[in-house]
Amino acid sequence: MSSLATKLQEPSSRTDVPVDRPRPPRRSLALLMTLVAPGAGHVLRGHVLRGFVWAVGLSGFGLVVVFVMPVTFATIAGAIVVGPLALLVCALDTLWLRDTTPSWKALLVSWAALLISGAIVGDQLTSYYKNSVQAFSIPSPSMEPALAKGDFVLTDKSAYRSAGPRRGDIIVFRYPLDERRDFIKRVIGVPGDRIEFRGRQVLLNGHVLYEPYVKLAQETSPLARCLYVFGCDPTYVPVDSYFVMGDNRDNSQDSRHWGFVRRAKVVGRAFAIYWSWDPELRRPRLTRVGMAL
Repeated sequence: MSSLATKLQEPSSRTDVPVDRPRPPRRSLALLMTLVAPGAGHVLRGHVLRGFVWAVGLSGFGLVVVFVMPVTFATIAGAIVVGPLALLVCALDTLWLRDTTPSWKALLVSWAALLISGAIVGDQLTSYYKNSVQAFSIPSPSMEPALAKGDFVLTDKSAYRSAGPRRGDIIVFRYPLDERRDFIKRVIGVPGDRIEFRGRQVLLNGHVLYEPYVKLAQETSPLARCLYVFGCDPTYVPVDSYFVMGDNRDNSQDSRHWGFVRRAKVVGRAFAIYWSWDPELRRPRLTRVGMAL
Protein backbone atom coordinates (compact mmCIF):
# COMPACT_ATOMS: atom_id res chain seq x y z
CA MET A 1 0.00 0.00 0.00
CA SER A 2 2.85 2.35 0.94
CA SER A 3 4.61 1.71 -2.33
CA LEU A 4 1.40 2.34 -4.18
CA ALA A 5 0.81 5.58 -2.31
CA THR A 6 4.36 6.65 -2.99
CA LYS A 7 3.94 5.90 -6.65
CA LEU A 8 0.74 7.98 -6.89
CA GLN A 9 2.46 10.96 -5.34
CA GLU A 10 5.39 10.92 -7.72
CA PRO A 11 5.32 13.67 -10.34
CA SER A 12 4.67 12.44 -13.80
CA SER A 13 7.67 12.24 -16.05
CA ARG A 14 5.55 13.25 -19.11
CA THR A 15 5.07 16.89 -20.11
CA ASP A 16 1.75 18.12 -21.55
CA VAL A 17 2.07 19.39 -25.11
CA PRO A 18 -0.58 22.00 -26.14
CA VAL A 19 -2.59 20.93 -29.14
CA ASP A 20 -4.14 23.42 -31.56
CA ARG A 21 -7.73 22.48 -32.15
CA PRO A 22 -8.86 23.13 -35.70
CA ARG A 23 -11.55 25.76 -35.93
CA PRO A 24 -14.89 24.47 -37.12
CA PRO A 25 -15.55 25.24 -40.81
CA ARG A 26 -17.38 28.51 -41.35
CA ARG A 27 -19.77 27.05 -43.89
CA SER A 28 -23.05 28.23 -42.39
CA LEU A 29 -21.87 31.79 -41.81
CA ALA A 30 -20.36 31.94 -45.30
CA LEU A 31 -23.61 30.70 -46.80
CA LEU A 32 -25.66 33.38 -45.02
CA MET A 33 -23.20 36.14 -45.85
CA THR A 34 -23.26 35.22 -49.53
CA LEU A 35 -27.05 35.45 -49.63
CA VAL A 36 -26.71 39.02 -48.31
CA ALA A 37 -23.65 40.08 -50.34
CA PRO A 38 -22.43 37.85 -53.20
CA GLY A 39 -18.74 37.00 -52.77
CA ALA A 40 -18.65 37.82 -49.05
CA GLY A 41 -18.81 34.16 -48.03
CA HIS A 42 -15.91 33.27 -50.30
CA VAL A 43 -13.81 36.07 -48.80
CA LEU A 44 -14.71 34.86 -45.30
CA ARG A 45 -13.33 31.42 -46.15
CA GLY A 46 -10.21 32.91 -47.66
CA HIS A 47 -10.98 32.52 -51.39
CA VAL A 48 -10.73 36.16 -52.39
CA LEU A 49 -10.38 35.76 -56.16
CA ARG A 50 -13.27 33.31 -56.36
CA GLY A 51 -15.44 35.73 -54.39
CA PHE A 52 -14.61 38.60 -56.71
CA VAL A 53 -15.52 36.52 -59.77
CA TRP A 54 -18.93 35.73 -58.29
CA ALA A 55 -19.52 39.33 -57.17
CA VAL A 56 -18.60 40.79 -60.55
CA GLY A 57 -20.68 38.21 -62.41
CA LEU A 58 -23.86 38.74 -60.41
CA SER A 59 -23.44 42.51 -60.34
CA GLY A 60 -22.90 42.52 -64.10
CA PHE A 61 -26.08 40.50 -64.57
CA GLY A 62 -28.05 43.06 -62.57
CA LEU A 63 -26.60 46.01 -64.49
CA VAL A 64 -27.34 44.36 -67.84
CA VAL A 65 -30.96 43.87 -66.80
CA VAL A 66 -31.20 47.52 -65.77
CA PHE A 67 -29.37 49.29 -68.58
CA VAL A 68 -29.38 46.92 -71.58
CA MET A 69 -32.46 44.71 -71.58
CA PRO A 70 -35.79 46.24 -72.68
CA VAL A 71 -38.43 46.78 -70.02
CA THR A 72 -40.76 43.87 -70.73
CA PHE A 73 -42.62 41.28 -68.68
CA ALA A 74 -40.25 38.57 -69.95
CA THR A 75 -37.20 40.56 -68.83
CA ILE A 76 -38.57 41.19 -65.35
CA ALA A 77 -39.84 37.61 -64.94
CA GLY A 78 -36.50 36.24 -66.12
CA ALA A 79 -34.58 38.45 -63.70
CA ILE A 80 -36.85 37.39 -60.83
CA VAL A 81 -36.17 33.71 -61.60
CA VAL A 82 -32.54 33.73 -62.76
CA GLY A 83 -31.24 36.24 -60.19
CA PRO A 84 -32.18 34.31 -57.03
CA LEU A 85 -31.11 31.00 -58.59
CA ALA A 86 -27.68 32.42 -59.44
CA LEU A 87 -27.38 33.83 -55.92
CA LEU A 88 -28.28 30.43 -54.45
CA VAL A 89 -25.66 28.67 -56.57
CA CYS A 90 -23.11 31.28 -55.44
CA ALA A 91 -24.00 30.60 -51.79
CA LEU A 92 -23.84 26.82 -52.21
CA ASP A 93 -20.42 27.17 -53.83
CA THR A 94 -19.01 28.30 -50.47
CA LEU A 95 -19.89 24.94 -48.88
CA TRP A 96 -17.28 22.97 -50.84
CA LEU A 97 -14.30 25.23 -50.08
CA ARG A 98 -11.52 24.67 -47.59
CA ASP A 99 -10.78 27.50 -45.19
CA THR A 100 -7.57 29.40 -45.90
CA THR A 101 -6.03 32.44 -44.26
CA PRO A 102 -4.93 35.17 -46.69
CA SER A 103 -3.02 38.23 -45.52
CA TRP A 104 -4.92 40.86 -43.55
CA LYS A 105 -4.22 43.40 -46.28
CA ALA A 106 -5.90 41.21 -48.89
CA LEU A 107 -8.92 40.74 -46.61
CA LEU A 108 -9.17 44.47 -45.89
CA VAL A 109 -9.07 45.39 -49.58
CA SER A 110 -11.54 42.62 -50.45
CA TRP A 111 -14.12 43.64 -47.85
CA ALA A 112 -13.85 47.30 -48.83
CA ALA A 113 -14.29 46.49 -52.54
CA LEU A 114 -17.30 44.24 -51.88
CA LEU A 115 -19.03 46.82 -49.70
CA ILE A 116 -18.47 49.68 -52.17
CA SER A 117 -19.50 47.70 -55.26
CA GLY A 118 -22.53 46.26 -53.46
CA ALA A 119 -23.67 49.74 -52.44
CA ILE A 120 -23.29 51.07 -56.00
CA VAL A 121 -25.11 48.17 -57.68
CA GLY A 122 -27.81 48.13 -55.01
CA ASP A 123 -28.41 51.84 -55.46
CA GLN A 124 -28.72 51.40 -59.23
CA LEU A 125 -31.22 48.54 -58.88
CA THR A 126 -33.27 50.44 -56.29
CA SER A 127 -33.32 53.53 -58.47
CA TYR A 128 -34.38 51.41 -61.45
CA TYR A 129 -37.39 49.89 -59.74
CA LYS A 130 -38.33 53.23 -58.18
CA ASN A 131 -38.03 55.36 -61.32
CA SER A 132 -38.63 52.94 -64.20
CA VAL A 133 -41.25 50.36 -63.21
CA GLN A 134 -44.45 50.78 -61.22
CA ALA A 135 -47.37 48.45 -60.63
CA PHE A 136 -51.03 49.47 -60.83
CA SER A 137 -54.31 47.65 -60.30
CA ILE A 138 -57.35 48.03 -62.56
CA PRO A 139 -60.44 49.00 -60.51
CA SER A 140 -63.01 49.36 -63.32
CA PRO A 141 -64.03 47.76 -66.64
CA SER A 142 -63.40 50.94 -68.67
CA MET A 143 -60.52 49.34 -70.60
CA GLU A 144 -62.15 45.99 -71.39
CA PRO A 145 -61.35 43.75 -73.13
CA ALA A 146 -57.64 44.70 -73.08
CA LEU A 147 -57.71 45.22 -69.30
CA ALA A 148 -60.27 43.61 -67.04
CA LYS A 149 -61.32 44.69 -63.58
CA GLY A 150 -58.94 42.97 -61.18
CA ASP A 151 -55.91 42.98 -63.50
CA PHE A 152 -52.56 44.13 -62.14
CA VAL A 153 -50.30 45.81 -64.68
CA LEU A 154 -46.67 46.89 -64.91
CA THR A 155 -45.93 50.38 -66.19
CA ASP A 156 -42.69 51.55 -67.78
CA LYS A 157 -42.11 55.03 -66.35
CA SER A 158 -39.05 55.57 -68.56
CA ALA A 159 -40.87 54.92 -71.85
CA TYR A 160 -41.44 58.57 -72.73
CA ARG A 161 -38.27 60.26 -71.56
CA SER A 162 -37.06 60.88 -75.11
CA ALA A 163 -40.32 60.78 -77.10
CA GLY A 164 -44.00 61.15 -76.29
CA PRO A 165 -46.74 58.51 -76.37
CA ARG A 166 -47.83 57.09 -79.71
CA ARG A 167 -51.32 56.31 -80.95
CA GLY A 168 -52.49 53.02 -79.55
CA ASP A 169 -50.32 53.12 -76.43
CA ILE A 170 -52.03 52.33 -73.14
CA ILE A 171 -50.84 54.96 -70.68
CA VAL A 172 -51.19 55.73 -66.98
CA PHE A 173 -51.62 59.42 -66.17
CA ARG A 174 -52.76 61.84 -63.50
CA TYR A 175 -56.49 62.45 -63.79
CA PRO A 176 -56.82 66.08 -64.96
CA LEU A 177 -59.74 66.82 -62.62
CA ASP A 178 -58.04 65.29 -59.56
CA GLU A 179 -54.31 64.66 -59.89
CA ARG A 180 -54.28 62.58 -56.73
CA ARG A 181 -55.84 59.80 -58.82
CA ASP A 182 -54.24 57.75 -61.60
CA PHE A 183 -56.19 56.78 -64.73
CA ILE A 184 -55.34 54.35 -67.50
CA LYS A 185 -56.58 54.82 -71.09
CA ARG A 186 -55.51 54.32 -74.69
CA VAL A 187 -53.98 57.14 -76.73
CA ILE A 188 -56.20 58.02 -79.70
CA GLY A 189 -54.80 61.40 -80.77
CA VAL A 190 -51.34 62.94 -80.51
CA PRO A 191 -50.41 66.65 -80.83
CA GLY A 192 -51.74 68.13 -84.09
CA ASP A 193 -54.32 65.39 -84.75
CA ARG A 194 -57.92 66.29 -85.61
CA ILE A 195 -60.50 64.24 -83.75
CA GLU A 196 -64.20 64.04 -84.61
CA PHE A 197 -67.00 61.61 -83.76
CA ARG A 198 -69.65 60.44 -86.18
CA GLY A 199 -72.01 58.09 -84.44
CA ARG A 200 -69.82 55.34 -82.98
CA GLN A 201 -66.92 55.99 -85.33
CA VAL A 202 -63.82 58.04 -84.60
CA LEU A 203 -62.50 60.20 -87.41
CA LEU A 204 -58.77 60.79 -87.11
CA ASN A 205 -57.53 63.48 -89.48
CA GLY A 206 -60.57 62.92 -91.67
CA HIS A 207 -60.31 59.11 -91.85
CA VAL A 208 -62.22 56.45 -89.94
CA LEU A 209 -59.93 55.05 -87.25
CA TYR A 210 -59.54 51.24 -87.27
CA GLU A 211 -60.05 50.08 -83.70
CA PRO A 212 -60.14 46.28 -83.28
CA TYR A 213 -59.64 46.66 -79.52
CA VAL A 214 -62.93 48.55 -78.90
CA LYS A 215 -65.81 47.05 -76.95
CA LEU A 216 -69.26 48.47 -77.76
CA ALA A 217 -72.63 47.86 -76.16
CA GLN A 218 -75.12 45.56 -77.88
CA GLU A 219 -77.06 48.56 -79.09
CA THR A 220 -75.33 49.61 -82.32
CA SER A 221 -77.78 52.18 -83.67
CA PRO A 222 -76.15 55.58 -84.25
CA LEU A 223 -76.74 58.28 -81.68
CA ALA A 224 -79.28 60.95 -82.61
CA ARG A 225 -76.74 63.66 -81.78
CA CYS A 226 -73.33 63.88 -80.20
CA LEU A 227 -73.46 64.63 -76.48
CA TYR A 228 -69.74 64.71 -75.71
CA VAL A 229 -67.97 67.85 -74.54
CA PHE A 230 -64.99 67.25 -76.85
CA GLY A 231 -65.02 65.74 -80.33
CA CYS A 232 -68.54 66.43 -81.53
CA ASP A 233 -67.03 69.10 -83.76
CA PRO A 234 -63.53 68.80 -85.27
CA THR A 235 -61.18 69.03 -82.30
CA TYR A 236 -57.45 69.59 -82.61
CA VAL A 237 -55.10 68.06 -80.05
CA PRO A 238 -52.89 70.81 -78.56
CA VAL A 239 -49.10 70.74 -78.32
CA ASP A 240 -47.74 68.41 -75.61
CA SER A 241 -51.22 66.96 -75.05
CA TYR A 242 -53.04 63.72 -75.88
CA PHE A 243 -56.60 62.60 -76.52
CA VAL A 244 -57.27 59.34 -74.67
CA MET A 245 -60.24 57.00 -74.53
CA GLY A 246 -61.23 53.77 -72.84
CA ASP A 247 -61.64 50.64 -74.97
CA ASN A 248 -65.01 50.01 -73.33
CA ARG A 249 -66.45 53.06 -75.07
CA ASP A 250 -69.89 53.00 -73.46
CA ASN A 251 -68.47 52.69 -69.94
CA SER A 252 -65.53 55.09 -69.82
CA GLN A 253 -64.90 58.61 -68.59
CA ASP A 254 -62.17 59.95 -70.86
CA SER A 255 -61.09 62.84 -73.09
CA ARG A 256 -64.56 63.04 -74.60
CA HIS A 257 -65.80 64.34 -71.24
CA TRP A 258 -62.90 66.19 -69.57
CA GLY A 259 -60.43 67.01 -72.33
CA PHE A 260 -56.75 66.38 -72.97
CA VAL A 261 -53.90 64.82 -71.00
CA ARG A 262 -50.74 66.89 -70.81
CA ARG A 263 -47.48 65.08 -71.45
CA ALA A 264 -46.10 66.22 -68.10
CA LYS A 265 -48.90 64.29 -66.37
CA VAL A 266 -48.20 60.98 -68.12
CA VAL A 267 -46.80 58.46 -65.61
CA GLY A 268 -45.76 55.79 -68.10
CA ARG A 269 -46.78 53.10 -70.58
CA ALA A 270 -48.54 49.96 -69.37
CA PHE A 271 -46.80 47.01 -70.98
CA ALA A 272 -47.86 43.77 -69.25
CA ILE A 273 -50.34 42.09 -66.92
CA TYR A 274 -48.42 40.40 -64.10
CA TRP A 275 -51.43 39.15 -62.11
CA SER A 276 -55.20 38.95 -62.51
CA TRP A 277 -57.94 38.30 -59.96
CA ASP A 278 -61.61 37.81 -60.79
CA PRO A 279 -63.46 39.80 -58.09
CA GLU A 280 -66.78 38.10 -58.84
CA LEU A 281 -65.64 34.46 -58.92
CA ARG A 282 -62.93 35.15 -56.31
CA ARG A 283 -60.21 33.24 -58.12
CA PRO A 284 -57.12 34.06 -60.20
CA ARG A 285 -57.33 34.36 -63.99
CA LEU A 286 -54.05 32.65 -64.82
CA THR A 287 -54.63 32.83 -68.57
CA ARG A 288 -54.21 36.61 -68.37
CA VAL A 289 -50.92 36.53 -66.45
CA GLY A 290 -48.02 37.62 -68.65
CA MET A 291 -50.16 39.16 -71.39
CA ALA A 292 -48.39 41.98 -73.22
CA LEU A 293 -50.27 45.22 -73.84
